[in-house]
Amino acid sequence: MTDYVQNVSEWEDWQPAYRFGVLLIYPPEPLRSLVNNLRAKHDPKSQAICDAHISLTVPLPEPISQTDWGDLQALAGSIPSVALTYGPLRHYLPHPGVALGVEPQEQLDQLRKRLESSSAFVGATARSYPFSGHMTIAEFITAERTRALMEELKDAVPPGAFLCDRVSLAVPDEGFRFEERDKLWLAH
Repeated sequence: MTDYVQNVSEWEDWQPAYRFGVLLIYPPEPLRSLVNNLRAKHDPKSQAICDAHISLTVPLPEPISQTDWGDLQALAGSIPSVALTYGPLRHYLPHPGVALGVEPQEQLDQLRKRLESSSAFVGATARSYPFSGHMTIAEFITAERTRALMEELKDAVPPGAFLCDRVSLAVPDEGFRFEERDKLWLAH
């Protein structure tokens, strides 16, 4: 269905787990550009890996087949689109980083669980932390920088909302930059 990087020897230790991709929610414009600009300024390493997004699923465990993709498409088409709100900023101290909060968490988690129940995720590594939908602004920073950014950026992204009517399959290239390869459309 899609091409995957064959040689991952230059990747960091944690990166090969993502070789076959992950399902993400990319926010619409102008929110996407606003968050991308903040990421580029405050965490260029993360921005170099992927545009602004909400991580939804664990990584796919193997190449996605046409059958698995069809299963995911049918499943997604049975899940209602969800109105998401974003803001204010949040942190996860003692783990450093600043993120834009996203709600409703319960509906995001239900969407995640339904997608991860598909055949495409059989054999996937279990989630190692509780699910918390958010858009990361900076994660490769110190606890002190987290506190300072929370204050500095408190008004940088006004709260808002958007309709999530699709989920994207994002797969990394050789430089470990995630690219959108396809979309799953939710029910309207």
